[in-house]
Amino acid sequence: MTVRPTVPAEDDRVEVHVLTGFLGSGKTTFLRHLLDDPDMADTAVVINEFGEVGLDHFLVREISEDAVLLPSGCLCCAVRDDLVSTLADLHAMVSRGQSAPFRRVVVETTGLADPAPIIQAVMSDLRLRRGYRPGAIVVAVDAVGGSHSIASFTEAKQQVALADCVIVTKTDLVEPWQIDRLAIDIARVNPAVRRLSSSKAAMPSANEVLASPADWNPRHAALMDTPAARHGAGIETFTLEITEPVSWPAFVEWLELLLASRGRSILRVKGLLRVAGENRPVVVQGVQHVVYPPEYLPEWPDGDPSGWLVFIARDLTHAAIRNSLSSLLASH
Repeated sequence: MTVRPTVPAEDDRVEVHVLTGFLGSGKTTFLRHLLDDPDMADTAVVINEFGEVGLDHFLVREISEDAVLLPSGCLCCAVRDDLVSTLADLHAMVSRGQSAPFRRVVVETTGLADPAPIIQAVMSDLRLRRGYRPGAIVVAVDAVGGSHSIASFTEAKQQVALADCVIVTKTDLVEPWQIDRLAIDIARVNPAVRRLSSSKAAMPSANEVLASPADWNPRHAALMDTPAARHGAGIETFTLEITEPVSWPAFVEWLELLLASRGRSILRVKGLLRVAGENRPVVVQGVQHVVYPPEYLPEWPDGDPSGWLVFIARDLTHAAIRNSLSSLLASH
């Protein structure tokens, strides 16, 4: 049975945000800044480190007594079951009155982690779906060495490709032209990503960083009139504009089949749709093999009621997806 979209205001599940970034990007320093924000007082923190001793955990513990340290390993593979169990246990403790309620969870990963499986776990595990929903993927990128990391390491490029928000850290240690060059490198990987700057003197607030992914609008990045963005590792970013209303059951079936068959190639898909019989826009998101639960927005951004989908894909051509979608629209 096809799931109808839900109104975000009625969803009281706890958002799970992922904070990641390549080695040395300053994500733990930035996490400490976030947790020092009064708006983050009711936050549970889950930290994963690759190594024998979880030093970062003690840095966070100074501020947040609700921090939980996972065993050494990588969240995107061996420790995924531990993450699911940890989140399920936290939810159960709140339900039994053994812990104070919290409004959000922040998962800090290792510098080598792929954030996609974490979001997949939140979306697909039945124990978690009842109490949690996906939040933002936030990626710290070092202004000093970020361009080199993106160019040289698949992990760094993958993190940026999946990000809802990129925090450019250590901007006080470089010249303005270096920040401009890094902005170009980030845009080549993920042209629609929100980008914020951070330095010792000025860091963005928690509300800026953890804004809902539903607020994201690729038109702000001027994607509609630009060709597909191409970059290393066979990754391509492109936008498909969908001007007419779509049949919701048919579209969901098409997207689920696409991700099931080509999920390893499609890193992420995001967008807004006009759905037949509905005046409000529907938020559509997917990560690799998993489709996010759909949601409504109260109104169309910029008052323009035309839909669009943005794909970030690897080794999958723009034409292949466009032709497949065109066939769907023509048949309905």
